[in-house]
Amino acid sequence: MTAESADRTLPVFVPGWVLDDRSLAPPALGDLVDVVLTFDPTDPTVPGAHTVRATVRPLLGLTPYGEPDGELRWPHEVVGDGWSAEWLSDRPLAGRVELTGRLFAGISWTASDDPVRVRGRVRRVRVVEHRVDRTDRGLRAVDGTERLTDVEAAPRRFWSNWDVQSEDHFQETGVLIDLDVDDVPATEVGFVAGAVAVHGADVWVMDRSNPFLLHVDTAATPPRVVEYLLPLTIESPKDQWTRTVHADRGGCWIASRHDVFRCDRTGDAAVTIERVCAEGGNYSSVVDGRLFLVGTTRPALHTDRRYGMVRVDADAHPVRMLDDELRLVPVDDPATVARVTAQRRRADTAHAADGTEWVAVGDLTAQSPDGTRRQVDLDVRTRGTMHWVQPDPYADPANAELLASMWVSPPVPRKPTP
Repeated sequence: MTAESADRTLPVFVPGWVLDDRSLAPPALGDLVDVVLTFDPTDPTVPGAHTVRATVRPLLGLTPYGEPDGELRWPHEVVGDGWSAEWLSDRPLAGRVELTGRLFAGISWTASDDPVRVRGRVRRVRVVEHRVDRTDRGLRAVDGTERLTDVEAAPRRFWSNWDVQSEDHFQETGVLIDLDVDDVPATEVGFVAGAVAVHGADVWVMDRSNPFLLHVDTAATPPRVVEYLLPLTIESPKDQWTRTVHADRGGCWIASRHDVFRCDRTGDAAVTIERVCAEGGNYSSVVDGRLFLVGTTRPALHTDRRYGMVRVDADAHPVRMLDDELRLVPVDDPATVARVTAQRRRADTAHAADGTEWVAVGDLTAQSPDGTRRQVDLDVRTRGTMHWVQPDPYADPANAELLASMWVSPPVPRKPTP
């Protein structure tokens, strides 16, 4: 079978352990699923194997993987008709290819920052069984012994518990689904609350990954919500939040691992926004009206997209403060560092002066000190106006010396040789 077809239905194998760790709910006929796919080259006789004509591109800047036999595998993306999958290739490739193999759901073999997710409607569900043999290293599912059984929905069971009772034992190892990538509703970009801050009656809510900022005036009944579309990057939605908001009387700070923006209210439904620095921190805190960025405070092991697992040492100056000139200055005073690090909080939770707890996890809720919980309707909102103050590095006096060294004098015509 060739995957590029008129109805665009893909066979996808879901291993049992993916269902065990709840990466994917047990699929049933008619379900709409949203998954990360991985392509694994295999024999064409394996159930679910098919030939795809697709475009391959390398995932740049990712370290190759070493196999036990010494072979190397480089991360690539395979892009087909209505779908995309990760793939580990034994050599760098780019362009149009034809591959034979099987698509797996819920497995990410690469360190891709933001793998493409595929949405589709489940048209068929089949339980896959393998004969299981005992080996010196434990139990092994024998390739080529697969049995398939059509079902309405994947069984809800613990798939990783293999109870071998006989020499000719067959074990359920996963489900094979037919995924219709055409029969899906149009994707709507809705607001997903990810970060919140409060100052008096003003509540600022940042989208989890998109550059939407909401201002909620809680003094109005019902609360008045104004939306601002900001000149910020679109971040990966894999985290609960990608930015932190700090509210004050004039507006709010928006901080991330990469930068800091200042957002000031200039009218009833108007703001100005300006990037004040192109550096960020692991987290940020406001102490005595000052914004502090906190980096790496102690050595740790981190997964690096280029090198895999690496040691990361503490920053020379883990705590920095944004001064009156909007420049980051190191903070080495132990008492100040202790106060700043003690102020660390979750970006999706903020506490008002009256004790109300605001939580931004998809929706926005407020819990009063008496335990009363209410949800703020963020869908009813108006569009505010935003003025973007763009920094001009050429006009910054601090860069005058740098600009002087960059200046190239126009060429002087040489005098003709007599």
